[in-house]
Amino acid sequence: MANLDALAKRGVSVLTDDDLRGQDITVVKCRACSGYGACGYKTFYLYDGSPYSVCNLRLQKVQNGEATPEQK
Repeated sequence: MANLDALAKRGVSVLTDDDLRGQDITVVKCRACSGYGACGYKTFYLYDGSPYSVCNLRLQKVQNGEATPEQK
């Protein structure tokens, strides 16, 4: 398992359950809306010791309590 503290010090952001507000990680995973991930919202995070490509737009909606497509 990766040393999360060491990676965070090197600039890799760590995503926590608090950040997800009770949602599953699949809700915020990048879906490559532009087809290339060049939309400007894609960021890599560490979650539960694994790297994930996360859509910051979806993450922001979850954190603001807005409905995501899976919740409709």
